Amino acid sequence: MHLAIEAVKLLHDRRGIGRYVRNLLPRFVDRDPTFHCTLYVRQDDDIAPLRAQLAALHQQLPDRSRFAPLRELRRTDADVVWYPWNFITVAAPHRPMVVTMHDVAPMLQLDHRWWKLFKRLRFKRRYQQTMQRAAAVVTVSEFSKGEIVRYLSANASRLTVTPLAADDLPVQGPDALRPLKTAGITGPFFMTVGGQEGRKNLRTLYAAMDMLHANGLRIPLVQCGPGMSSDTRSLSGHTPWLHHVGFVSDAELVTLYRRAVALVLPSRYEGFGLPVLEGMRAGCPVICANSSALPEVAGNAALLAPWDDAAALAAQMTRVANDPQLRTTQIAAGIAHASRFSWERVADQTLACFASARAAATT
Repeated sequence: MHLAIEAVKLLHDRRGIGRYVRNLLPRFVDRDPTFHCTLYVRQDDDIAPLRAQLAALHQQLPDRSRFAPLRELRRTDADVVWYPWNFITVAAPHRPMVVTMHDVAPMLQLDHRWWKLFKRLRFKRRYQQTMQRAAAVVTVSEFSKGEIVRYLSANASRLTVTPLAADDLPVQGPDALRPLKTAGITGPFFMTVGGQEGRKNLRTLYAAMDMLHANGLRIPLVQCGPGMSSDTRSLSGHTPWLHHVGFVSDAELVTLYRRAVALVLPSRYEGFGLPVLEGMRAGCPVICANSSALPEVAGNAALLAPWDDAAALAAQMTRVANDPQLRTTQIAAGIAHASRFSWERVADQTLACFASARAAATT
């Protein structure tokens, strides 16, 4: 199979979608001896570092890959065109186009600031246009599939659900302690991972932390991920329990997971919630909101709380901190649960979707 990939963001996206693509490409090579790809990029300067990135993923990937300017995507001769970042950008109207639509959060009213209205409307048009053009859509959870059907009036038969995995995370190896040393933390701590947009619901977590400290449970919170919201900036440096350590390496992330009392994810809206599986696989108890895709991903291996109930979240955090046996039970359940997810399965399901789209285009 010759796969064209809209890869404009691949070099610099270190978050969930970039990780998703970088996990699938080497597995495509292993599973399909005919697989080769053309990565369409915006700048020639990206080609050399991208080639190095591919070589680090799989020794055969550079030989099975070539690069082309994004503007040429519309004339690609590939069997299938893949758009991993939610939208069709430069369309290839004469080829089957497959989109991975992770969620529809950008078009929903999850942030009530007035200027967000215009962004939501633009995103809604982009989603609608993408759905109209796509031969097939891959999504990452049954929850996201339902949202796409609900908000975009999509035919469910065009959607393939491929739950993600965390078995790429290197859970063995020496501790990488830089974030904890930077924060000055030597004892127990809670942690949270991810961006700082409104749907991540950090206000509820911050309110829960205030409750814990008011009740005498003075365990700090280590927060890792890119950027800082206005709420975080207002607390950072002024609140003794908050330690924002920014973006961390995989080794540092695993160290935080291994050492944390619990990973706390209070998100109001997630298309999947990859840190749930990452934390579980690394041996970290998980406390998350009972909203969107999080219960689906967590199964029975996490403690849940309503996304808008700080007291309930604080109660679950207190339980894990004060009950060593509960923590041990949650760690074992999480490791077993995360082992049921694999990137190999994601690759197989995704390749099958590509093959179906190619076959449908030739009939």
